[in-house]
Amino acid sequence: MVLSKKIDTGFAFMKWPVGAAAGLLMIPALWAFGASVIKMIQRPGVSIPFGIGFGGYFVLWKLFFRSRSFGSVFSTFEHELTHALFAWLTLHRVTNLRVTWSSGGSVSFTPPGNWLIYLAPYFFPTITFMLLPFTLSGASSVFIAAVGVSASYHMTSTWIETHFSQTDIQQTGFLFSFLFLPTANFICYGVIISVLMEKGHGFGAYFSQLSYYASRVWSIIF
Repeated sequence: MVLSKKIDTGFAFMKWPVGAAAGLLMIPALWAFGASVIKMIQRPGVSIPFGIGFGGYFVLWKLFFRSRSFGSVFSTFEHELTHALFAWLTLHRVTNLRVTWSSGGSVSFTPPGNWLIYLAPYFFPTITFMLLPFTLSGASSVFIAAVGVSASYHMTSTWIETHFSQTDIQQTGFLFSFLFLPTANFICYGVIISVLMEKGHGFGAYFSQLSYYASRVWSIIF
């Protein structure tokens, strides 16, 4: 058995424990994300350029990019690239990546694959995380605004792409997707905002905050 198949077996074994954990963390992750947004609003050096980038792209999306005739190839390419990225990260060989203007795209990799590969584009903003390192040391407002643009792009494209007829979600299962994707999105965007504010300490700061809110929620429930 090749290593990628062993990894897929491990992901299959972890699927429902991860789904259960994501379900339990959904409210704490949302709470921690909201707290991060409030903190960012209180820092105009971050919130203003981020807000301009985020809001500016959203307006353009509503006016132009929402149509299939604008930007669909790029959106499809980024979607399939994220599948490919997580295939590589789980040691699968990517054999083909195909993008078309009007009929979507596809990516092929050594089978069978795993739920992380299938769901990655629906929670992981690839372009945003590619831009994030440029904000770690004395980031200019331009880079922060670019992060805002990319975050807005990913949110709007994910909103369109996430639906019950989506084969990725069908393949992974509706219940697992419902449990995993909201929590994964809250965590990813919470980390992004924390890194914009705290630089290299942002990852630790967000997960410390998540742990705090998880303990508060669980103390109320249990």
